[in-house]
Amino acid sequence: MKLRHCVGAIALGLLSLPTYAMTCNNADQPLPLWQNSPRREAILDFVKEVTTPNSLEFVARSNRIAVIDNDGTLWSEKPTYVQFLFAFHQIKEKAKDHPKWKTETPYKWVLENQFAEVFKHSWGALLPILEASQANETPEQYREQVLAWLGTAKSPRFKRHYTDLVYQPMVELIDYLQEYGFKTYIVTGGGAAFIRPWSEAVYHIPPEQVIGTTFGLDYKTVDGKAELIKNAKLMYVDDGAEKAINIQKIIGKRPIFAIGNSTGDAEMLNWTTSQKGASLGMLVHHTDGVREWKYGPDSFEGKFTEKLMKEATAHHWQVINMKTDWCQIYPTQKEEKAIPKP
Repeated sequence: MKLRHCVGAIALGLLSLPTYAMTCNNADQPLPLWQNSPRREAILDFVKEVTTPNSLEFVARSNRIAVIDNDGTLWSEKPTYVQFLFAFHQIKEKAKDHPKWKTETPYKWVLENQFAEVFKHSWGALLPILEASQANETPEQYREQVLAWLGTAKSPRFKRHYTDLVYQPMVELIDYLQEYGFKTYIVTGGGAAFIRPWSEAVYHIPPEQVIGTTFGLDYKTVDGKAELIKNAKLMYVDDGAEKAINIQKIIGKRPIFAIGNSTGDAEMLNWTTSQKGASLGMLVHHTDGVREWKYGPDSFEGKFTEKLMKEATAHHWQVINMKTDWCQIYPTQKEEKAIPKP
């Protein structure tokens, strides 16, 4: 028997659910920030089945692999991806060494704060910006710059550091999975080098378990001392089918649990749940415009289409309704995690 938890009419009816605040009464139970719902039960049932030795669906600890997207799945991706904001900052910081950027697009748009023009040109503008923003740095220098910026930058809407806008129910889920012997990986379209400096402090996922979009490195020696220097060569964008491919290349095992939030995660979930034996796929649906953001098929970030909802139904993926499934979105001040110093 293949352990799956059907979404069926539940998934298709998510948007019609009543708009009311949820109060969780699970203080002494697993996943206390998750409302009692088919989604929470699906997780608890799945973990019980794959970790109980005499279960027909038992999975050895070494094969309990969970893969989780980052943007829109572990932290907020609105008003735009946080890494884009950091890249814009980096372009401005480096502009003094690149005087031509004042007249060259897409860099001049960033220097003139014409961000709408950048997004109008989509990846044709964004990729050169990402490439230039991180090139010619050692990994250590880039790490320090990421941490320094995250230590000061704040969301204009929430007036909180971006690393404080993580989804506390998902952090809770990561801890729960790890407690039951799962090895948890972040598999993201964002830059691996951008997330690794703080992933362990915030998500309890070490940097070596972060798979993401990657740029090249050059090996150089100066006075006999070896250095690695980041270059502008894009190695791969870790999105869509590339997520499944990179999981196999880097981890070498098919996950049994996968969570995403957009069309870019469909292949990862499909590959995870297409195997023999127990598996579980989940999608986070952004339905809460009050506590977070509400968006769907027309969003540049986290596109969630009708086709994706149909895929969820067809493949029996659970769809998490943020408005009604999560009793809390962000960490309280007491729950905030300090990131490392640069």
